[in-house]
Amino acid sequence: MVHAPVPARRPAALLLALAAMALPQAASAAPPPNDSPTSPGTFQPFTAENGTPTQLQATAELAEATPDFGVPRCLGPSSFARTVWYVIPAESAPHEISVEASGETLGVVDLAAFVQPQDAPGSVATQPNACDGIGAGGADAAEEPTSGISLRVPAGRAVLVQVGRRGPVGTADNERAIVSLDDRALPVPAAPPPGDSAGPGTPLAGTNVDNVLPLTGATITEEDPAQPPCPSLGSVWRKIVPARTGPRLITANGSEAETLTVFQGAAPTGDNVLDCVDRAGRGALEMLVQAKARKTLWIRIGTDDPPDAASASLRIEPGTGAFVVDGGPGGFDPTSFGPGGGFPSECGRADASKSSLSGPPFKGALKQLSKRGALTLSATIKKGPLCDVDARLVGPRGKVYAKARSIRLKGGRRRIRLTRTRKLTRGSYTLQVTALDALGDPVRVRSTVKARLA
Repeated sequence: MVHAPVPARRPAALLLALAAMALPQAASAAPPPNDSPTSPGTFQPFTAENGTPTQLQATAELAEATPDFGVPRCLGPSSFARTVWYVIPAESAPHEISVEASGETLGVVDLAAFVQPQDAPGSVATQPNACDGIGAGGADAAEEPTSGISLRVPAGRAVLVQVGRRGPVGTADNERAIVSLDDRALPVPAAPPPGDSAGPGTPLAGTNVDNVLPLTGATITEEDPAQPPCPSLGSVWRKIVPARTGPRLITANGSEAETLTVFQGAAPTGDNVLDCVDRAGRGALEMLVQAKARKTLWIRIGTDDPPDAASASLRIEPGTGAFVVDGGPGGFDPTSFGPGGGFPSECGRADASKSSLSGPPFKGALKQLSKRGALTLSATIKKGPLCDVDARLVGPRGKVYAKARSIRLKGGRRRIRLTRTRKLTRGSYTLQVTALDALGDPVRVRSTVKARLA
């Protein structure tokens, strides 16, 4: 009797795969319709409980959104991992726009604004003009983290708003963000201030003189690169083309000058910014930059709400021997080190009132100072670091015979180089050092570093 052949048993995994292929495939969710800057969504009126419209609003669905290739990520490579877009139409008069975004989770939404060129035939997203998110102004440190951007826009220019998330994709509810827009008209100035935009027509600044910069009517235009640590509603520009290489001390005065930013190159971009300074109190904003011969320095003064006839003054002078700490007397440099003299992160924990200096007598070094005009001392710093250090060699009759400045001295054994300021005489000398305490005020550091010149 002949038996029919028995078919070979198929592996269970293969049977499961065949079964899955036989089932109808679920369609993958499509990206939202405003996933691209070429097809932005719009803001719609939001009605309060009493039926009165209070602002414009949009709901950003980011779970299926995709990244934007070729669009700069102004908050770093991990930002704007998936985005949607909205458009704010051009107005017939200057207007101030404020956009805020938040979601149901504690994750901070990335926001960016792109001012469109006047009469642009299509969407332009080559350079963000304002942005906010994690690490750009403390939005992520708030009790209810939100991000927000505000800027003043001239008449005739639309604005694209980019809304994004970063990190692993969450659920649709966790990815969703509510975006609100406040859009209000501004008084129409007789004319924008000179240098309201950066380009071939930007006025040249004089050196070694006080340049007066009118600020009333200042706006943000499409060539103005975003600098998240130092935002402003409007800006005014000046430029110089240095004839020689060397340091330049750039000083902005005037209470309405809220920020000072310097770029170096053929045109200002987010990639060639040197540093920025925010206003923190009364006094000048300062930056000490290394100029290069025939390489343009673009200087931006940012302002927020200048009254009529408001102005700032700008001074550019040789910087040899100059020293800038934390943006100058009225400034705060939010970046580490840099031309604005920003403090490193560890300075946030420094307290000179608890620190001390000790070291052996430096009689031999005093003789060196008398001959060479410079002195290097070795000292041990306990409970450092010391930040915004002013070191002075104080001698007979309380006069200063040598001095030095430093942004930071770490704890431990350090070498301090001082420059002589007057001829030494016989008598006792002490190294006196001031640095910042926990409140940011200069205090005297306890010091036992002494010597006597016979």
